[in-house]
Amino acid sequence: MVAIEMPLLEAVSEANKNYVAYFEKRLGHIPNLFLSMMHSTHAFGNYHHFQGRKTSLSLREREVVSLVLAQCNGSLYCLSAHTMIAKLNGFSDKEVMQLRQGKADFDPKLNALAQLVKAMAEKRGHHIAVELDSFFDSGYTNEQLIDLLHTIGENYISNLTAKTLKVPIDFPLAPALDKENNDDCKER
Repeated sequence: MVAIEMPLLEAVSEANKNYVAYFEKRLGHIPNLFLSMMHSTHAFGNYHHFQGRKTSLSLREREVVSLVLAQCNGSLYCLSAHTMIAKLNGFSDKEVMQLRQGKADFDPKLNALAQLVKAMAEKRGHHIAVELDSFFDSGYTNEQLIDLLHTIGENYISNLTAKTLKVPIDFPLAPALDKENNDDCKER
């Protein structure tokens, strides 16, 4: 396997250096996933704009999507990052573990969302009528479905980048699911 090292800060493009400065000022460092995208002059800027787009989904709903997909895609980097972010958005440890399993017994609307995201990941959008009906029955709209699809796309980009480049985890490591509660998405 070819090892792809993190780019040196001095070697990133001028446009990317502006992002490095921005994150160092806001967070004290640039997350390794973002830095890894800076092998390209344009990739991180494009991703950052896409990630920062306006959406009808709340931050908590976006975290549901991120946790379900990171679990389904086996992206430990993204699981670790989004476990921390989910807690900052008010989810408890127990709720985070449930969300990673594609369910939310603590909130019927988030449960419909989590189940739809898991079904979409497992079935690649096919044979998901039951989950779509539940999604709409819980109060979600067509607009939110389209925004959900974009959020899924954003997450696939980050999950695949983290896994392909074996990005070093710079967040507290997400705990593993218990074997009895580990109903990961089916292998694709």
